[in-house]
Amino acid sequence: MQSQPRKAVPQTAPTAKVPAKTAPAAATAAADDNAGLRSQQHWLLLKNPNYFGIQDKDSPLNQLFKPEVNIQYNTFYEQVTCVSYKPDIQRLSAIVKVKQGYGYSGGPCTPGSKEYVRFYVSYDNGTSWEDEGVVDFNIHDFGANEDLCYELFTTFTPKKRSCCDKKPVLPRARAILSWNQVPPAGAPFWIPIWGNVLDANIQAAPRTGFICLLDDILVNVGVKLDEKQFDQVEKDLPPLEYTAVAKENYSLAEISKIYGKDVEPARKGYSFVSNALFTKAAITAPQYELLKKYELDLSDIIGVLQQQQFNTTYEEVSCVGLNREFDTLNAAIQIKRNAGYSGNLCSKGSKEYLAYYMDFGGGWVYMGTSSVTVHDIPVPDGGLWYNAPLKIVLDPYQKEWCQTGKAKLRVILSWNYVPPIDPNWVAPWGDREECTVEIKPLPQGVPNGQLKPFIELLGGMPVDLISGVTGEANGLHTLGFTAVQSPFGGNTTLRGRFFNQNTHNFRYRIRVIEPGTSEHSVMTPVHIKTDTFGTISPAITLTPDANGWMPYLANPSSNTFIVDDLFGSFVPAQNGVHYIKIEFEDVSLGGVFYNSQWVKFLADVHAPDVDVTITSGGGDCGDFPPGSSISGTYQMLDNDANGLSLYITPAAAGTTITIDGLPTASLAYGSGLFPLPNNGKSGTWTLQTTANVTPPCGYNIWIQGHDRTIVGSSQYGYYNYMPKGFCLG
Repeated sequence: MQSQPRKAVPQTAPTAKVPAKTAPAAATAAADDNAGLRSQQHWLLLKNPNYFGIQDKDSPLNQLFKPEVNIQYNTFYEQVTCVSYKPDIQRLSAIVKVKQGYGYSGGPCTPGSKEYVRFYVSYDNGTSWEDEGVVDFNIHDFGANEDLCYELFTTFTPKKRSCCDKKPVLPRARAILSWNQVPPAGAPFWIPIWGNVLDANIQAAPRTGFICLLDDILVNVGVKLDEKQFDQVEKDLPPLEYTAVAKENYSLAEISKIYGKDVEPARKGYSFVSNALFTKAAITAPQYELLKKYELDLSDIIGVLQQQQFNTTYEEVSCVGLNREFDTLNAAIQIKRNAGYSGNLCSKGSKEYLAYYMDFGGGWVYMGTSSVTVHDIPVPDGGLWYNAPLKIVLDPYQKEWCQTGKAKLRVILSWNYVPPIDPNWVAPWGDREECTVEIKPLPQGVPNGQLKPFIELLGGMPVDLISGVTGEANGLHTLGFTAVQSPFGGNTTLRGRFFNQNTHNFRYRIRVIEPGTSEHSVMTPVHIKTDTFGTISPAITLTPDANGWMPYLANPSSNTFIVDDLFGSFVPAQNGVHYIKIEFEDVSLGGVFYNSQWVKFLADVHAPDVDVTITSGGGDCGDFPPGSSISGTYQMLDNDANGLSLYITPAAAGTTITIDGLPTASLAYGSGLFPLPNNGKSGTWTLQTTANVTPPCGYNIWIQGHDRTIVGSSQYGYYNYMPKGFCLG
């Protein structure tokens, strides 16, 4: 379905092997016609925010500025082709296809440009949308003729869930792709210039725990909770442990009864004969009699399985890509039918297996197999979209800094049977998909083939966006906000990798230099999870020994990785410049050490100092007659000041606030035409009330201030508030 501009419903997830285009006819124009516009996009939008005709018809900007060209949803250069979700690990994923070899602002040794994807989720079929954040990746001019496929993801925790025996929660997910322009927050109908919008139906994992047991008990005594009551009861319950035991999958008798003629015999009998078929074992007499009892002809089933062709009636893999930042392969699987997956959400269901292969120039290399669990669920139009990521090791194939590599990527989808290690295997139920991917070069300073720990993210910021001079961060944070000369505070995480790790036993520690101290170990315990072929472990606590050492649990020989590449975290206790690194020891050899780079960062551990004072009349907490003009002073002091605002509560009719001589309803410094000085600001304010209009009441005048610190690796800015009260009457 073709995407339309303005507030039309965007393209839904593709159902064919080649997704439908979302761009209008202008998107297929020759690249030369648009190359100049792309290179000048920033300046053109700065001069005319409606230059490309992207403003909504109701926007004031549409009235003030007229379009000079008409370009929206242009997918000549890039296109988001699939959106999917893995319920158990809450991974909301998009795959972006980059289609041209040029038009991306420079080659591999330049900053290039960015592809942004902002995710939204709707629980009411698109009537309203919740913003789930923006992610991005760098792209360059590679001069290649083939398409390149990239995967991006965010962690999405559904706000609505139900127990497995109730109606499943099937949100709608949306991805907005935009080249070199961040899709604004809270704007699900925003129009990208270069890029597109794609929707897909996903499934939220069902509720588990004591609340579901309680719900069953209440139903048995005639009490039914509505959704709001259910949420409130769950919130108020003590943390009681209760694990529901998943029912076994349907027996052959249940399958024959429940599925009837809706599911063909070859599908119904597949699980019962596949092991014998693929292990070359003879079928047993009891198995034969059981199939015959339920009118499942063994010869017919084997005949279908011997056809050596993919069957995509029930499931189909439509996109595959590589997440370069986390060395993770992922593919999007479309589930097309209501039944045929061995049980509902209260059962174990069945597995969709994805076997990944890569060709680096010498033939297909098996990278591993992952899976996602699916069930019998009423499928909405467009199907349900799942994914099954696989963390891999690419170190042996990465070239040195600035030398980008490529590889062919293949994925084989197989329902309910683990694919054999064979890149040409044809699954009786499943499909195959391929695309070329970019192999990211090694970070600058990591030699090819040498063991080297490397910090890639500090406090959620890529380390190459942290100034080596000031220690401040500038650029897009991994959670979607933009840092501007930002220090760090609170729980500051360190993420990265141990490049070219071998199978030896390693331990590691975090070393830090704080202002006025010598180098020492961070003694904070680290909480991690491991990922082994897509299976996530329970939380593991690593406790530093007396010298700060902790075991490093990643192991390439067993395909075990640390989830999110987490090394640990550090909480700065004082302002100023810090230095931090990771140190590894090869325990197998003893006394052989490997050190990461030192990362310099500036810490800010204090929230802004704010104050508001009433200086007129009776001052703070004073009484004022209706119609009074109430005045005072304010200040917001911070070395990394970002913004402040003044306001009164409760809202009062007939009042006008004047800040620093400017009458305004809600003047906020730090944005637009009112930039805040770096160290903060102080000034005066006046609140004019109106007799017989402003209600007699107790009021507060508030000041709110926030700075530019990256707090706890996830929040932009420390906040501080202060009220001063007064009475009008």
